Amino acid sequence: MAKTIEKPSSTAAQACAHIKEMVMSGAYASGMRLTEEQLAGELGTSRTPVREAMRQLVADGFLYFKPNSGTFVKAWTSDEVREIFDLRLLLESEVAAEAAVHIDAGQLKQLRALQKEIEAQGCDMTEANLARISALNRKFHRLLGDASRNTRLVTQLANCIEVPIVQKTFRLYDQGQLARSFHHHRELLDALSARDREWARMVMGCHIRSAKFVLLSQGASDAAGTGDHQGL
Repeated sequence: MAKTIEKPSSTAAQACAHIKEMVMSGAYASGMRLTEEQLAGELGTSRTPVREAMRQLVADGFLYFKPNSGTFVKAWTSDEVREIFDLRLLLESEVAAEAAVHIDAGQLKQLRALQKEIEAQGCDMTEANLARISALNRKFHRLLGDASRNTRLVTQLANCIEVPIVQKTFRLYDQGQLARSFHHHRELLDALSARDREWARMVMGCHIRSAKFVLLSQGASDAAGTGDHQGL
């Protein structure tokens, strides 16, 4: 029987996706040290693709390397949080505006269905419901990006919103703040339906500013610990 040859690039991509998900889910907390041996054991692979994945995630800002100490999950300062959200405010508000012009009926229907699913259990703050909301919310924002028909803008935004600190935000919300977030989504859908680009831009701006306020009011070191939200 022929021996299966492992493809390093493919395995490294899988390792990268796994580590990124574990960081954004909070399973790998801020400041946690990660080793090639540990990750290779979890993934059931050799250390070579893990090393490649870790280097990529350092470059992407999910991890950081400290000489003579190792590789750690990145923490975020208040200034970095402000910079990230200010950039996101510019980019995602414009994505929403573009989507208002270009969205088709099928995409709008999908977004309404996703929002209905997001709110299916109301403001239940259990871990299971927050995880469920998070997955649906990612789909919502990806579809909104697709509807904008602006690939370059969406690519730039992806580099910003995949930062773990952004993914964390909704886990810091109380029930009132989560309800406000739901309201933002519903108003955005109305703006998209009306094809009003300025309305869509303003709603998304409020949406992001409120998330920024929650995160900064909790403290950047607190906020960086876990995460899995793209901008509820």
